Amino acid sequence: MFDFFFGPFRKGFEKLRDNPQLIYTALVAFLIVVAFLFMAERFIGIASSAQERLVNVRAGSIQDAFASFAGDRIYDTDYLNEKIQETIIVNETIRSFQVVVKSSVLATASTTVLGERIVVASNDKEELNQIDRGNDFLFSLAASDPSHSITIEETKNGERLFNTARAITDASGEVIGAVITVQTLSEADRAIQNDINNSLGLLVAVLLILMLLFLRFTKVIDYMSLYRKLKEVDQLKNDFISMASHELRTPLSIIRGYAEYIGEAPELSPTTKEYANKIGISVQGLDSLVADILDVSRIDQGRMSFTLEPVHPELLITDVVAELTGQAKEKGITLSFDTTGITTAQVIFADKSRFKQVLVNIIGNAVKYTVQGGVNVRQYEEQGRVVIRVSDTGFGMSEEERTHLFEKFYRIRTKDTENIRGTGLGLWITKQIIEAMKGTISVESIKGVGSHFIISFPTTGQPVS
Repeated sequence: MFDFFFGPFRKGFEKLRDNPQLIYTALVAFLIVVAFLFMAERFIGIASSAQERLVNVRAGSIQDAFASFAGDRIYDTDYLNEKIQETIIVNETIRSFQVVVKSSVLATASTTVLGERIVVASNDKEELNQIDRGNDFLFSLAASDPSHSITIEETKNGERLFNTARAITDASGEVIGAVITVQTLSEADRAIQNDINNSLGLLVAVLLILMLLFLRFTKVIDYMSLYRKLKEVDQLKNDFISMASHELRTPLSIIRGYAEYIGEAPELSPTTKEYANKIGISVQGLDSLVADILDVSRIDQGRMSFTLEPVHPELLITDVVAELTGQAKEKGITLSFDTTGITTAQVIFADKSRFKQVLVNIIGNAVKYTVQGGVNVRQYEEQGRVVIRVSDTGFGMSEEERTHLFEKFYRIRTKDTENIRGTGLGLWITKQIIEAMKGTISVESIKGVGSHFIISFPTTGQPVS
């Protein structure tokens, strides 16, 4: 039960401990949220304050306008009521608009109580000619500063109201009454509340996005950890292959030596010598496989070294053709080297041993996959490049087979090739070596007709001494 509830927290803590960058990410996310809340609060505060100032300014402007003519038109109640209605129509926030006058100023003082204030104009007809009660404090404040409007904020039934008063004076400057308005801030408060709700919604969206980004980042860290482990495993694999390949070469050399010794012993029977010869052939195949694996390991790790120097390609081609002629004769096919297109200026920069390895792979494959006809090697110059074309009359390839030909471990699997040994590494290694020496390799082939492997290197244009 304990593990059920606290297991996820423990795993999360361990992930944070092993990946401190997650802590930094969480801290940044927290700071973003705090900054967002702070900016939202500041924005709402500024908006609310600006709205209140706007209401005050509007109320003051309206009352200043009224006070400017109300003193002269104090007895023209119809005119004042008309102006009040016009003002309310264009100012929807005004809840109440009154013009109150001291009773001592009115000619009909007999209908009033001396010292009271009478509502002579109002947007509420029921208030007309009624005694103004409840605005004593506001009226006193307005009378104490006749040149400015005075505002008092109050809350009724959860609604904010601004009560504003502006004194009305006669020609001598004596206060005779006041313009009193009540403005509601419900619309402004609703707008501000909408802003708050929108801000909270935006905050929730930001939090969700941050959470998704955080989860995505944790996945990326998992992938990074997995990638590091895979790299370590891959490195161990490469190290093991390299070590194992090197270690295999010694016993293979010993086996090959004994096989050759047995094959040359005069006292042994022909059958025994044939067995020894087969052992030698198998050891040679294993040695080639080990060499290929070592080359793959070197190429993958970028450890294959090259000593580039000016080389006459035809000299190495001649050597390789001579070495493989016996194998071609055993199969009953021809192997030839066409030198008619060669000039002394056909020189390339290449590593001799690696270039010879390329030739052995390509010409050897041509011999291996040709059962009748022959293989022809031709060298010539074309557009400033030395071109070596190896043509055979072998099985050929389809377009799909040709597309995958230079991929690692790829072999053409057909009835014709099922008995031909190979690892599928030779052409991949060959392509990597050629490209490392600034060369190119391509193939042209027709199924059942044969193939043409074309190698080219930039020519130096200078003869080798």
